[in-house]
Amino acid sequence: MNKIILVLATSFLDDLLSNPKDEGKAKQMLADLEAKFSDTIKVIYRCDRNPEEPLAIEELENVIAVIADLEVYDRTLLSQVGIKMGGSLELISRYGIGYISVDIEAATEFGVIVTNAPGCNAMPTAEWTQSTIMDVAGRRMAHYATASNGKVKEGPSRLDVTNKKLGIIGTGTIGKNVAKLMRGYDVEILAYDLYPNVYWAVENNAIYVTLEELYKQSDIITIHASGSEQLIGEKELDLMKETTVLVNCARGILTDNRAIYNAVKAGKIWGYGLDEIWLEKDLPLDESLNIIVSSHVGSDTDSGKIGMQIMSTEAVIDFVNDKTPTHVVNKEVLI
Repeated sequence: MNKIILVLATSFLDDLLSNPKDEGKAKQMLADLEAKFSDTIKVIYRCDRNPEEPLAIEELENVIAVIADLEVYDRTLLSQVGIKMGGSLELISRYGIGYISVDIEAATEFGVIVTNAPGCNAMPTAEWTQSTIMDVAGRRMAHYATASNGKVKEGPSRLDVTNKKLGIIGTGTIGKNVAKLMRGYDVEILAYDLYPNVYWAVENNAIYVTLEELYKQSDIITIHASGSEQLIGEKELDLMKETTVLVNCARGILTDNRAIYNAVKAGKIWGYGLDEIWLEKDLPLDESLNIIVSSHVGSDTDSGKIGMQIMSTEAVIDFVNDKTPTHVVNKEVLI
């Protein structure tokens, strides 16, 4: 019986817009792998599967590796499909940097290697962050609403961005790229990270501060943290200026959307940009409220997709060839 490599990443087979040179490279890499191990390995694509639907045990029967989207791999599932529990699953290769959908402790316990793809979509996400900052600072939705209805400007003007203080929470590759893109506006960079990169700070005239100082001093705050703990709620919002632009192009779990909604509505902060679906149905968004949302499209560009495709595929190829993948999240599983 064939061992299956299951590709669930929804944009893995997307047609790209600019026909870049590496289009289709990851799919060819998997085809070559399948040909090399033609007697034992089969690649199955289920990219049309809705990642919001729970995985059934039967879907992972004989599956040794998954190129995973955001479907959930919890303890219950992993305890039944993990290699140490009599299942077949040995690798979850996350299609992107985040792995919050995977119970890492359970994966380690049940023998499943988890990898991610750090940096593969950093610049596209940074570009989207920059554009979101400008749209929120400029009250883009409000101005669109009035102009598209044949009306003159209503409400306050745009905020200046040049010469303002930019607070970056998380100075990994994406955060660094945001700083690079925003430098043309002559911003002063304040930063926070659990593991400060002092060399980068010196080279870029950035100053590492505490979170409290960042919230108090920044005119613009952008979040690029990799954890899962909420960073901004009512307490943090109370520290901010009435003209603070707040942007979260990382993960919705990092911010309290209800608290932020109320803060924007009450004029406690200037506005909010979120690259996640708005799930608070009882808190309706409209053009007069300076909140902009998008359906997690920060990495949804040709280069972003190619980066995720290739890096997540490389992990599978290394694994099948008995090599340790480069970006293992749960290194304890290798012991």
